[in-house]
Amino acid sequence: MTLKVDVDTKVGFIHGVRNLADLMAEKKVKASYFLSMGPDNSGRALKRLFRPGFLAKQMRSGAASAYGPVTMLYGLLLPGPIIAKAAPNLPNRLINEGHEVGIHAWDHVFWHDCLRRMGRARLSRELGLAFGLFEDITGFWPGTFASPGWQITDQAFEALFDIGVRHVSTTRGVRAFFPRLKDKTLPLLEIPTTLPTLDEILGRNGVTRNNAAKYLADLVKPEKLNVFTLHGEVEGREMAFVLKEFLQRLLDRGVVFERLIETADRILSETTPPALGYYYGELPGRAGDMALEQGFAPRENDK
Repeated sequence: MTLKVDVDTKVGFIHGVRNLADLMAEKKVKASYFLSMGPDNSGRALKRLFRPGFLAKQMRSGAASAYGPVTMLYGLLLPGPIIAKAAPNLPNRLINEGHEVGIHAWDHVFWHDCLRRMGRARLSRELGLAFGLFEDITGFWPGTFASPGWQITDQAFEALFDIGVRHVSTTRGVRAFFPRLKDKTLPLLEIPTTLPTLDEILGRNGVTRNNAAKYLADLVKPEKLNVFTLHGEVEGREMAFVLKEFLQRLLDRGVVFERLIETADRILSETTPPALGYYYGELPGRAGDMALEQGFAPRENDK
């Protein structure tokens, strides 16, 4: 079982990451954290309100309370603060406690909303800023990346490989693979998120805050790739009790937790992953489209 922690905002970084690190220390669980390093421009995501299904998802999942009113003003009425500089000790704390730490984005909203229109120069700049600040803070170059909103392109895969990344998590699916691009296959291991996220299941199929942990734990299957994406803003704050129960249920079953880098090493030692493409499609409970592993049927992600 792999826990992938995406951190999108300043509040998720300052408060959510601390809470998650404390909980994982208590449970003796290691995870892979992916940090947004640059400006928190969360307010600019409000334009997604016009996207079909977005407002309904926000209402179901309680996103407004997860992010808070100040966060939703960043990039609109308030300047977007540089997230990593708000608590520069946190990445080193995570590393010292044995977690894997990588890059989520420089500007999370910009990557999420504009990647598919982004030229290579701007793409390389976004990655260079994030990786460079990470190196300034920690003293080393990160080797892993997880994309905002599961948004990825061939050009982005190539830029990540060129910058030195060797394993990523940028799609939704059921198995690890090497990305097959238009004219080549990259030796860059893609490890997709396999489980639905908490905000995708809440308010659907009878799932509530009180039974979400059991619902998610029941989706974890032995001998399968199990990757769960959680968020500093959600499970690190208001929904921490759901995560705590989820972890305990899995620990009681004897489930072994591993970081994404360990998942990658294990997969590469046991088998030769296939070369697969990806496509953009929708998943139940989430507004907008995202990158899906070739051959992955969205219904597999919905119990």
